[in-house]
Amino acid sequence: MRKTAAICLLALLIPYITTLSWTGRVEGSTTRISQSGKTILLDRDGASRSIEREEYLIGILAVQIPADYEMEALKAQAIAARTALCRQMEGKETIAESALDMDYLEQGQMEAMWGRERYLENYKRLRSAVQETAGQVIRCQGEYIDPLFHRLSAGGTRAGDGLHPYLASVKEPDDLQGENFMSIFLFTREELAGRLNAMPDPPGVAPEEVFERIQIIQKDSAGYVESIQVGDKSYTGDEVRYALGLPSPAYRFEEAEGKIRCTTQGIGHGFGLDQYGADRKAKEGWKAEDILGFYYKNIVIVSE
Repeated sequence: MRKTAAICLLALLIPYITTLSWTGRVEGSTTRISQSGKTILLDRDGASRSIEREEYLIGILAVQIPADYEMEALKAQAIAARTALCRQMEGKETIAESALDMDYLEQGQMEAMWGRERYLENYKRLRSAVQETAGQVIRCQGEYIDPLFHRLSAGGTRAGDGLHPYLASVKEPDDLQGENFMSIFLFTREELAGRLNAMPDPPGVAPEEVFERIQIIQKDSAGYVESIQVGDKSYTGDEVRYALGLPSPAYRFEEAEGKIRCTTQGIGHGFGLDQYGADRKAKEGWKAEDILGFYYKNIVIVSE
């Protein structure tokens, strides 16, 4: 009788044991995530399946922000990510993932990135950030904002333009102490000219004159390059940044040891939410809504 009961119990547990060994968590062990009524259609590899918007946000956060950041910083990023997702969905109940301009990690990809041992803890943290901000989005004058964000500023965030009037320019002097705040890249003249000439609208500069034909035209008040001239052509700071594989458009060039040295500050474009600053503020006791109000001005956070 006991043997029969044990076999029955084992049969009941097998699905849960299998799930634990495969995913690193027991399904149903966490509070059911809020349902938004909106779904994302994962149209990948010739197959498709639907996933709830709030569940999908967890995979977005896994790409966007370190999971070990403070919870209030994670919550601020969750609200920003939900806002961006809602903005792109444009009121639709369902949207294909291929129509979105957002990166997303599935469970297996999260495990590969974090490792099996850290997966469960990190997943729960991101899930909590989504759950505790369920439905919250950022609006300005009744419209979803474009919630730009970056990892680490060059000492301050950048002011928005006419399309982004809510992007505040704020000082962040403590960012100078952030990990990888400064990066240095050395290029030979041939390497530098080759990369610049590979741009869609190439300047056509020769290696022997490339350094002399680079001129930074304008930087903004936060120290980011807005316009730069290479040869006879003008580019945005980001166009040259991407061509050279730089972490930030806050850069400068100088000759050094027979090569061209490019020094950059910060990580990312410098607009909107500064994740390093958000994490630091969360450590000081700031709440998610206060953090967002610091980086985006004239906004309201609403639940929908």
